Amino acid sequence: MRRTIGRRALFFFALVVISLALYYPTPPGFRWVCLFTASLAAFWCLAFALEDLTGPAPVRPARSISPLPVTEPESPFAPPPPPGAGGGAG
Repeated sequence: MRRTIGRRALFFFALVVISLALYYPTPPGFRWVCLFTASLAAFWCLAFALEDLTGPAPVRPARSISPLPVTEPESPFAPPPPPGAGGGAG
């Protein structure tokens, strides 16, 4: 089975792109925040991508046999009366 990069790595890659896209619109005093978040997201993106690519191969689930039909468990309570039947306040 082919190995692919999971959703976690792609999510952090998207955060890298967004953080770098916000670099120039950010005031100069706070641009370090964009660089910090981009570098932190890049770290997690690489970590999760390496985990996905070097981890154990994904296993296909075994084909399951169709389950037996489920019957309703018996209830010790009777069903409620239909609306309008049963002594209302009057």
